[in-house]
Order: sequence, then structure tokens, then C-alpha cells
Amino acid sequence: MTAPILETRALEKRFGGVRAIAGVDFRLEPGELRCLIGPNGAGKSTFFKMVTGQIPPTSGSILFQGTDISRAEKHEIGRLGIGIKNQVPDVFNGVALRENLWLAARFAHGAAKAGTLADAMMERLELSSLANRPVGELSHGQRQWVEIGMVILRDPKIVLLDEPSAGMSIDETNRTAALIREVNRTATVVVVEHDMQFIRQIATKVTVFHQGSILAEDSFDRIMTDQRVRDVYLGRHGGA
Repeated sequence: MTAPILETRALEKRFGGVRAIAGVDFRLEPGELRCLIGPNGAGKSTFFKMVTGQIPPTSGSILFQGTDISRAEKHEIGRLGIGIKNQVPDVFNGVALRENLWLAARFAHGAAKAGTLADAMMERLELSSLANRPVGELSHGQRQWVEIGMVILRDPKIVLLDEPSAGMSIDETNRTAALIREVNRTATVVVVEHDMQFIRQIATKVTVFHQGSILAEDSFDRIMTDQRVRDVYLGRHGGA
């Protein structure tokens, strides 16, 4: 068995008397594309925020390539090679699309290479015609793609995406699925999502959260037929 790229051991988060995450053991192998699902309040967003350094765990540990990052700051986690994209796009709305990508490329690769890398990423995202458009004027889906591009330009080892298809049209969702599959060729990917049709397009393995714990973990097809999952989640989200 290969060593996990990301692992949590007995991870727990309490908010006062509420146990939002209840001793979760999670293991992610290098090269995986893992989807996290579960009903509202299941704990998946809290788990995501702990792994990305947005909130500290109450107890337990988070290991990245064997190193404990449980108390690391968000910027420290980024420098280690964990790229984060939250649900709301974190972009410079008043700055041109190319400039957003250039800034991300410069941070990771220096000014000399930034222009070439930014241009290549615009082609990859099929957004070259909008190079000089302020990002704030783009559609929701296009802004999501710009941020994913900014994350990729930093060459992360893991890309963590929180509901990347939220608010998108069908065409935008399909393009986002194709982009995520492409990202997975060079990076391990974790996606928190609600849209089961979107998950169907990308998932190789699915982890289901329920009441702060992992209820089930298996392939997409087996998760879809798991009666426990159907009872607590799929029936509410159009699963069949």
C-alpha cells in the first residue's frame, strides 16, 4: 500500500456542545480524484475547512505527506503544495483576466515565465478572447474557471475544490467536469459537491459524511446503490 498524500486521524471539531466532526479517519492516495458528499450539516464543509487551515481542529491530526499540518496557517498549507478553491470565487474582480493568471504564475514561477504561463492557461480554459476583460464582468462559470486556473498555476500536489459547479449552467458544469479531470492528470483532487450528475462525471471514489462521521466510502456506482446512503442523502438529491 502506498503512503497517503493526505490523512486525518481521529479528527474532531466541536463548536461549544456541538460535535461537528466526530473522530474522522480519512485517507487519500496520491493521484486520486475523491468526491465528498452528504446532507446539509453532515460535517463535510467543516472537514474541508480544517484540512485547508481555515479553522483549527479541536483534537486529532491532519497529515500531508506524513507531516502534521493540524495547526498550520492557510498560507503555510498553500506553500506546501495544497491548492484551495472555495465556493465563492477568490479573484481580483477589478483586474483583467490575464492579469489574474499572471499574478498567480508570478507567485509560483517568477516574472520571467509568468506571461507565457498565463497565456497558456487562458488557452487551456478557452478564455483567450477575454484576456483584457475585468474578471468581475465575466459570467459566474468563467470566474470559477479563472480561479481554478490560478490554483493550477501554482503547481499544487493536491487541489481542494468546494462546490465548483454551484450556480453553473449545464454547459458550464460539463466544461468544469472536463477541466477537473484534466487537473487530475497531474494533481490529486478532492471535490466537495452536491450535484450528483456532476459527481457522476468525475468521481472515482466517493466519501459520504453523515452526522460528523464517514458513513460510507466506495466507488460512485456502489455508493448510488448503498441503502444507508439512499436513506440519509440520495433521496433528497435526486439519486436513483
